[in-house]
Amino acid sequence: MSTIKVNTIDTQSGTTVTIPTGKVLTITDNSGWSIAGTVVSSTATELNILDGKAFLDEDAMGTNSATGIASQQSIKAYIDNLYQYGTIYTDAGAMVTTSTAGAEAATNEYATNDVNWDYYAFDTGSTEEQVQFKIVMPENWDRSTVKAKFYWSSASGSSAGDTCEWAIKATALANDDAIDASWGTEQVITDTVLAGTNGDLHITSATPAITVGGSPALGEMVTFEVNRNTAGTDNMAEDAWLFGVLIQIKMTNTVSAW
Repeated sequence: MSTIKVNTIDTQSGTTVTIPTGKVLTITDNSGWSIAGTVVSSTATELNILDGKAFLDEDAMGTNSATGIASQQSIKAYIDNLYQYGTIYTDAGAMVTTSTAGAEAATNEYATNDVNWDYYAFDTGSTEEQVQFKIVMPENWDRSTVKAKFYWSSASGSSAGDTCEWAIKATALANDDAIDASWGTEQVITDTVLAGTNGDLHITSATPAITVGGSPALGEMVTFEVNRNTAGTDNMAEDAWLFGVLIQIKMTNTVSAW
């Protein structure tokens, strides 16, 4: 190996110092060395860590690189998106029937394994029956629209292919608000009786986005009302049994200590 020993490399007449292929330039200077006037304090080992690495600004981390270096912004965006949505389940046992046109509360035992589930029975017909439940929404809720899925089955006698419609609406109340407040816009989802009819659990698709009435803010109480939408395409002659409701919310708000 050739050795080049110099006291100074003067590049005032140009901008490039070229090291021949296969040769190594070792710089030893007890006072350190600098690039464009900035002292480089990293060791060779530390600098080698960056050798061949690329800085990636990918909010979804799509490259999935084992060597790429992510930006702070992309890491934050990835985490924010990862925990963007959450769900809250409310069982029929935590609901109340309404005094006006309320659904009937009951418990059914599925005999083979003695499985007991609470439910509310909603009649067919022109009078739409309902139940209500209330929850304080998580503090990281972004206070925008929500969606719902219904967990249900039917009374005996239903036929596969029968149609059942569920509807839901909500309103939010703050401290000192009147409890008897107007509702937000109702949303409806249609489901079909499965081959197992009343012996099977049915889970609907998600409703369209539900706008919560009032002016939702952190820490408010949100009341939901569920009814069987018999005025629509519902053609099931038997009672519809509601086991529970799953609410999906978007979570983007930062939670602060009380």
